[in-house]
Amino acid sequence: MNPAATLPSPQAPDGLPAASIATVGASLDEAAALRPVVRAAIACVLGERADHPDVEDCTHEALARAFEGRGRLRDGEPLRPWVLGIARHVALDVLRRRRRTRRAEALPREVAGGEGEILEAVEDPAPGPEERAAERERARRIDVALQKLAEPQRRALLAFHVEGLNYQQISRRLDIPLGTVATWIARGRRCLAEALGE
Repeated sequence: MNPAATLPSPQAPDGLPAASIATVGASLDEAAALRPVVRAAIACVLGERADHPDVEDCTHEALARAFEGRGRLRDGEPLRPWVLGIARHVALDVLRRRRRTRRAEALPREVAGGEGEILEAVEDPAPGPEERAAERERARRIDVALQKLAEPQRRALLAFHVEGLNYQQISRRLDIPLGTVATWIARGRRCLAEALGE
């Protein structure tokens, strides 16, 4: 009987077998070899120089995550793309954090004067004065053009566009043939378009 066969495998101080320690050492060496590539990828995502402090922090974080999560790496799966994927996610997290910080800093920190300061920081979605003036002018021109139409034609056009009635309902309401309704609406639209220059 071989006495070496009955001996337990050598243990490292932290309780891992020596073979595992060798694997961990190899993983650390591979990760260290990837450090320049990881730094370059993160610098690219962040849009910073490779010596920027955020790039260095992200590089360290990405390599630490890769080392801690190395058990998730499947046998035979290449290390480099896996680590670069982690690096990309770490860099994107930093970009998101930067955006949130910029948005928070854009709003006033203290509202000394009440809601007015916050409301001034928010863009008003309502149309501006020029747009309102243009809309009023267009509405006036439409009203003038409508007044120039014959009464039955104007009623048919308004019933269709304002009330939302279909041709059959307008035909019954005005007691006129369906073809006449279609003709009046088409002519009314043409007159309005000419009056508006459209």
